[in-house]
Amino acid sequence: MPIADDVTLVLIGINILLTVILVLIYLRSYRAISSKLTLGLLVFAGAFLIENVLDFFFYSSILQQSIYGLTTFHMAVNLLEMVALLILAWVTWK
Repeated sequence: MPIADDVTLVLIGINILLTVILVLIYLRSYRAISSKLTLGLLVFAGAFLIENVLDFFFYSSILQQSIYGLTTFHMAVNLLEMVALLILAWVTWK
């Protein structure tokens, strides 16, 4: 398995972890203030969590197939998503 495949799976795992943290923060906030905004953020983070878990299983299952160019593209997309989730988690935590 090329290094880009390993990096991609690690990035997806980090994205899952960050999204779980966001879900827990938004759930705690929703229980405290019950606003529509926090409910929307909770649903949004939940959808992201589902997407990342499905992405992990999808990507793990296609590693046996050689699809030229997909690995680099997928790694770049997940890196961008990780940066965005880190920023969102940082802003949410503050």
